[in-house]
Amino acid sequence: MNKDFIREMITKDGEMDIAKAAIFISMIENKSRESFVRNYIEELGFKVVITEVAGSGRELKKKIINSCVGAALNLEVIDKEPHHIHGLIHAAQEAGRGMMLDMPLDANLHIKIAIVSSPHWIAVSMYGNSAYHILSNHSRLGLGHVNI
Repeated sequence: MNKDFIREMITKDGEMDIAKAAIFISMIENKSRESFVRNYIEELGFKVVITEVAGSGRELKKKIINSCVGAALNLEVIDKEPHHIHGLIHAAQEAGRGMMLDMPLDANLHIKIAIVSSPHWIAVSMYGNSAYHILSNHSRLGLGHVNI
């Protein structure tokens, strides 16, 4: 994977698209490639954090918000300002709704979450697997992209 390929994957209409960047990062399984992509996106002037959550039902929704806010604040992807936290929560909720659409409450999920921010926008992408049983996994993806 090289920087030209990454740039092509995360560009829309000639501009860096943080939503595409978040989706791209959330789907990378190899940690060294993930680190390379994250570092490149940061070189372009954007902030990135990656976290993971697992669980089922209502408890998972709370874990997602707590993990997103904690990771984004700890790695300074957002400022500790009400409008930044508010925007992040909305983006995470939007991504979560897309991820969990038509999903039974008792299904288990393992989700990788990528958060990418610019001075005025934040994108949250969630990619992972859901299943009732380990042998019945299938992939899910959700995205939230809002103004902060």
